Amino acid sequence: MDVTSSIPGLRRFALAWLTGVLLGNALVAAAEDAFWTAHVEPILQEHCSKCHSPAKSKSGLDLSSLATLLRGGDRGAAVLPGRPDDSLLILSLAAGADPHMPPKGQLTEEQVGLLKTWVSRLGTNTAPASVETAVAPVPQAPRAPSWIPPKSWTPVQVINRWIELGWKEREVQPARLASDATFVRRIYLDLAGRVPTTGELERFEKDRRSEKRERLVDELLAGPEYPRHFAEVMDTVLMGRRGPEWEGKRKKNQWFSYLERAFRENRPWDQLVRELILARPPSPEELGSVWYLYERKSNPQAMAEAVAPVVFGLQIKCAQCHDHLVAREIKQAHYWGLVAAFNRSKSVETPAGPGVAESAIGGFVSFANLKKESQPARLVLFHGATIDEAWPQDGEKEVDAPEKYLVPPPAEKQSVQAPAVPKFSRRAALADAVTRDNPLLARALVNRVWALMLGRGLVHPVDLMDSKHPPSHPELLDWLAEDFARSGYDVKRLVRTLALTRAYQLDSRPHRGRTVPPESFARALEKPLSAEQYFRSFVEVLGPPEATAALANPREKVRQAFLRQFPDLFAAEYNATLQQALFLSNSPLVDGLLEPEDGNLTAQLSQIEAPRERARAAIRSVLGRDPERDELAEATAYLAFRPAEAGTKQLLWALLTSAEFQTNH
Repeated sequence: MDVTSSIPGLRRFALAWLTGVLLGNALVAAAEDAFWTAHVEPILQEHCSKCHSPAKSKSGLDLSSLATLLRGGDRGAAVLPGRPDDSLLILSLAAGADPHMPPKGQLTEEQVGLLKTWVSRLGTNTAPASVETAVAPVPQAPRAPSWIPPKSWTPVQVINRWIELGWKEREVQPARLASDATFVRRIYLDLAGRVPTTGELERFEKDRRSEKRERLVDELLAGPEYPRHFAEVMDTVLMGRRGPEWEGKRKKNQWFSYLERAFRENRPWDQLVRELILARPPSPEELGSVWYLYERKSNPQAMAEAVAPVVFGLQIKCAQCHDHLVAREIKQAHYWGLVAAFNRSKSVETPAGPGVAESAIGGFVSFANLKKESQPARLVLFHGATIDEAWPQDGEKEVDAPEKYLVPPPAEKQSVQAPAVPKFSRRAALADAVTRDNPLLARALVNRVWALMLGRGLVHPVDLMDSKHPPSHPELLDWLAEDFARSGYDVKRLVRTLALTRAYQLDSRPHRGRTVPPESFARALEKPLSAEQYFRSFVEVLGPPEATAALANPREKVRQAFLRQFPDLFAAEYNATLQQALFLSNSPLVDGLLEPEDGNLTAQLSQIEAPRERARAAIRSVLGRDPERDELAEATAYLAFRPAEAGTKQLLWALLTSAEFQTNH
């Protein structure tokens, strides 16, 4: 693709795009706490926590939190805000330093560079006194609210009021409500997974009914694209991105169809979670639920680490070898207790397809802490529940027998006809424990859906709902979780409620241009499009689909390329990459989609003779708004100079890869 033209109009579009991509798609720079969480804290936990933690603060230095790091140690301040070259933390990392840290090994240049960048950024906004926070336990039940919502209020009214109280407390003014064009684009991306067509936008703008936004939300929630989009989101949340090979296996084994059916039926969230943990589908149509555990290949630790964020909103990997060094309420016993729930499970193949069998015996193991003290791995869960099970006496040998099963395992040398199901099932006991009387199940899902809709969780990052990461609106989170549970874990109702709140419908431009903290939700936060949203929107704009049906295979290659280049979802801090920029600017796959084909947008616009009208139509088709005066003038000047098809293609390229198109704002 030719991006070196000397025409000022295209240079302006290209420069805007490159600036947006390389500097984070014009997203507002994240606060220092986000940079700490995304980059600094993982480095310190991996390389420094064994010697500089609450349990063993060597030289008086505890690097387990921002607050303790800024306190310094016996040698004084570990960091000097804004002065990385003078900070002991940085100086000790240099090769040949005495003392050198870490004692064994050397951080990479990239890791050291991230630490230096962080110390440099500290100079503007952070002081030690501002980051002292008390370590509070994760709430097990809603706290007494300072404001009690009237019973007659709707959920939307309650949420609006708590957000307004937050604005008052933070002394910020909210942005104005978003325009119709902005709202339509936002809600289509969030509920349908794509931008609206020009016809859909114009139809909404012509609607004069006062409740038209509510009607559109209901229309999209009832449509076929909502379950597909949410199935794609939850596939990434529950399974992660592992490439086209694993995506193909998930499709073959009905995983995607299972998720899509669940969201189409609006299956209660607690029921869906129970089905995933049990992996015992009641009918052939539900076989896809098995794949959640089956893909973990009989690895109980992988199963436990996948389940914890779903049922508790927590990452528990750090508690494998010791109690969590930062969120001290997460114990090593919690990690191994969850592992124990799965260590009798085994992936099997049956005539009906994949299954997850469970043994009636075995799985009695112990774990050791850093002091090499051994403890039995009992079924102790983070939310306080325990699952009682008698352990065999010392020297007692367990004997397996068919009478211990509802569905016995195959006899020796016989093939598996159905997954074994014991009379006492650890997985069934776990499913009961985490879907009944577990307030964290609702909190975790509410927080994730809030982040999906509003760009950031009430707890941020979304799967770190521990004492180290307190909620921005604790009473609101408590109320939302309780309301979600009372509704019968109704996901569609939750999504609808959030879409109708004032916070969701605000403009992304802050009040009078003043900076507001992102956790105040005083303006709409820019959200980078997921790979699926970006690809589908790219193709939707260029369509119509029937015009490029012959390009199905090349288009699938483009989709897979988008998935590789834009893998993040719910990132703590968004950072665009050079590889993304090169892909969008130089990939022949992307270039092929922009080629004029019968009926597609490039071909249609090329037929408009007047450059000004062609520019206006291009900007409205891609960005869903009317052009501003200066950008219309620049685009018109460029199109007047270039042949119709070539100029139109280049203009569309600039618009489709611009920061504005790549974000939901």
